[in-house]
Amino acid sequence: MKVSNINNCLNSINTDEKVGVKVAFLTGDEKMSVFAIELTKGQFIPAHYHKKDIETYFILNGYGIVYTGTIENDDILWNPEKEVNTGDCFTIYPGEIHGFKNISEGTLRIIATAPLIHSQDDRYFIETQKSPNR
Repeated sequence: MKVSNINNCLNSINTDEKVGVKVAFLTGDEKMSVFAIELTKGQFIPAHYHKKDIETYFILNGYGIVYTGTIENDDILWNPEKEVNTGDCFTIYPGEIHGFKNISEGTLRIIATAPLIHSQDDRYFIETQKSPNR
């Protein structure tokens, strides 16, 4: 059994250069992994999507905005933005564009579950001018 501490993992890693926030692998394997994500005030994760498998999110503390949308005929159809708060959880499905922005005064901490490949080989970013969370 492997035990990981969220605080220790987030404090010991550097920012993920592709998304600009701290993302720490906590536990799991290729099929399903658990990650801790930390966004400081005003930080955002750029809009992106995954072609395979779902992701689940649980807001540990703070609050933010989740942007979601779909691609249809090379256009992005954005859904109304959704505010999420401490204790909220939700699922992102394959092909669903998603991004996050911390709108709280402090840190936004999220626990996410996804296949390990999501952060490596199955992450497709949306052009900046098409993304609402810039």
